[in-house]
Amino acid sequence: MRARKTNALLAKGQTVNTDPMCGKDSFFSFRAGMKALKAVLFYKLFNKRTPLSVTFFPTRLCNFDCQTCGIQSSMDCDIPHERFMSIIDEVAAAGAIRVSFTGGGEPLMRDDMGELILHAKHQGLIVSMVTNGFFIDQKLDQIRHLDLLLVSYDRSKRLKQKNTPVLDKILNNAVLARNSGIPVCLQPLLTKDTCLHIEDYFAVSRQHGFVLSIESLENWYQSTVPAEMMPSREEMVATIEKILTEKKRNNNILNSKRYLNLLAECWPHPFHNVNCLAGVFSANISVDGYLYPCIPLIKRMSAGSLIDQPFGPAFQNMSFPACSGCLWNCHHELNNIFSMDIGTLWNLIRFSKNKLIYRR
Repeated sequence: MRARKTNALLAKGQTVNTDPMCGKDSFFSFRAGMKALKAVLFYKLFNKRTPLSVTFFPTRLCNFDCQTCGIQSSMDCDIPHERFMSIIDEVAAAGAIRVSFTGGGEPLMRDDMGELILHAKHQGLIVSMVTNGFFIDQKLDQIRHLDLLLVSYDRSKRLKQKNTPVLDKILNNAVLARNSGIPVCLQPLLTKDTCLHIEDYFAVSRQHGFVLSIESLENWYQSTVPAEMMPSREEMVATIEKILTEKKRNNNILNSKRYLNLLAECWPHPFHNVNCLAGVFSANISVDGYLYPCIPLIKRMSAGSLIDQPFGPAFQNMSFPACSGCLWNCHHELNNIFSMDIGTLWNLIRFSKNKLIYRR
């Protein structure tokens, strides 16, 4: 039956993805949506927490030396391969919908990254990755099954070999990944330079068909960023107004309007008086295997090690220190989704129709 349907679509000149790992699920599938809704209801009714979204920091190694990154220096040894594979099993068994492999180090510097991605896919998980983009051309086969690839793209990116230009290579690699069938999103960081040249990023987005996921300088490492890289409040507000206009005109900005408005209202101070659900529906696993409710608390609170205990009980026993607020895009967008904010949910629905971002 499936073969006949595929042949019929091909006869009509329509593109068909025959890769069995693609389209297995998506950020907006009915199954994933129902699972998330059930988790939200169970939390409201029975105070039961479910780790719907889990973020891994796969490695401390990185080929870049970015002045805006304050994560890498806080990491120790990497999780061993066999334990990493079993943690993915435990995360899936605990009810996760999605896992993300993110930076701090560069995920593609881990030799077994392809195996970890494929293993997560075999567990029925939606899998995304944040990368600096430098190794995409060398590791294309390892990332082919990703549901979303977020590529850091702004002028703050620099190799450890000083004065080596990388932006063109990153963009070319992002185009290569997209042309290979991997959904790609560019992630500019709102440094002073990015704010002053935000129209250039809009132009790249329109020219190459990329959606932009805007990232702000997080407050927990602002103090380590050179002052000349920090935008003023006036520059940030003006830039966000331009981003909101671009989003309205071209539907090429992934961030929700709610988050962007909060950023304009609060920058450079962390958001407060928000319903933070980090640790309720999400969790973060550091390079060395420690479990945290959110990224800003990594190495800033006592945490349970997953090297010698299973994920499920560790997640249920995870502590919640007093929150000092944050600017993290990923946390606030998840908060808004799980709080059933209508505007944020509508933003997701609009992008569910964009085949450049999510697999179908």
